[in-house]
Amino acid sequence: MDRRTAVSILAASMIAGCGDSGSDDAGSGRDAAPAARTDVPLRILLVGDASVAESIQLAWSMTHEHPLEIEVFDPAGESPAVRFTRQMLLSDVAITPHSYLGEIHAEDAAVRFSAELLKEYQKEYGKPLPAVINSLGDYGGSTWGVAVGAKMLARLAIDSQSQCETWSEYHDWVKGLDGKAAEPLAPGWAASSFLNRCASTFTRRWLFNRTTMKPEIDSEDYVAALEQLAATAGLYASSAMTPGQIWQAIAGGELVGGIGYEAPAVASEPATEEAPTDEPPQEREEFDISVFDCPQETETDQLWLGPQTPLACLSSGCRQTNASKQFIGWLSGGQRISTVRQQSELFSQTRTSPENESMQSGSAYVRWLVERLQTLQVAPGLVLPGADRYYQVLDRQVRRCLAGEQSAAEALAEAATQWDAITDEIGRIQQSVAWKRTLGFGG
Repeated sequence: MDRRTAVSILAASMIAGCGDSGSDDAGSGRDAAPAARTDVPLRILLVGDASVAESIQLAWSMTHEHPLEIEVFDPAGESPAVRFTRQMLLSDVAITPHSYLGEIHAEDAAVRFSAELLKEYQKEYGKPLPAVINSLGDYGGSTWGVAVGAKMLARLAIDSQSQCETWSEYHDWVKGLDGKAAEPLAPGWAASSFLNRCASTFTRRWLFNRTTMKPEIDSEDYVAALEQLAATAGLYASSAMTPGQIWQAIAGGELVGGIGYEAPAVASEPATEEAPTDEPPQEREEFDISVFDCPQETETDQLWLGPQTPLACLSSGCRQTNASKQFIGWLSGGQRISTVRQQSELFSQTRTSPENESMQSGSAYVRWLVERLQTLQVAPGLVLPGADRYYQVLDRQVRRCLAGEQSAAEALAEAATQWDAITDEIGRIQQSVAWKRTLGFGG
């Protein structure tokens, strides 16, 4: 029995609930399905951490009676998307990185959202911002996930007057900061930072040849971008930070600039004998952070939304149709969801206000993000089976280049070879179809 057949059998064995929400009847929040039972917990599978799960539980409980049962999925290890997809069938709702969507679709693990349901979400929670509409959750002409975050990398600085129009100017700016800067180059983030630079530098030859599925990442444009990244990374105080760690380091004065995005402060470490609990926590000075666009060198403004961007999906194994749909709508813009966003590194605003109220509220980063997400053009990420494997390869090769183990050309040549091997293993024709779906061609 192959994996796809096994998954289908498991899905069929689940208690009937969500069905295919592609039909108008199944898609409507006012369909003929039985009223949701409030004594059976809604099962949520979340790629995140326990603190995010707790914040979701608390915010939801303040406005809804239906209990939640949230399982936190650990993506560490090989083929996380495959493992997640199998566990997803035991859940009602999955909160997944965007990069898992191709695997989820290939294994029929999600139910597509109907146009009617999406209209109801828009009426109640607001219209998705343009970049969200154009790039998140859609695959092959249908919607399989609702964006619950769309954070982008921004240039951050304590100096509100600093300017960097090109990546070369950014390099010179970092040089003037005496090493007190950083870019997200920690394991799991290096590939996304690299592609963020690529998306803002050129628009041609994006990732794969659409016809042959031959990788384009070893071409001269990518090599030049990686050489530039490596040169600047050599100036950073650290090459192993995440976007949120960079934000906090700038807010605390350890750094004075760099690339990252707003993130909540990390909870303090538990007390020890050396630091007893009866001593008040040390307060640190918080610096105001100015938020700017990353350098943009393409003629057409183009955004990059990384593979970690979160989506909420209806599992094909779900047993509670209406409650699942209600929860996903709430997660994208419901009451008290702002408290979840304030405690999560990945969740963010993705919609305008349904009352068309002013969007100029929130932090400097939130205001900047809402403005940037008005952009229509978004460089497509990897949304195809095995996407996490492609990203892992690229991430490893970028970090090898930054560590001086390989030149940029050598690192990307090896990444292209490994990408080709993954494509052949999964099936070149299948992957070509999946890539065309990612680009918006074909069903």
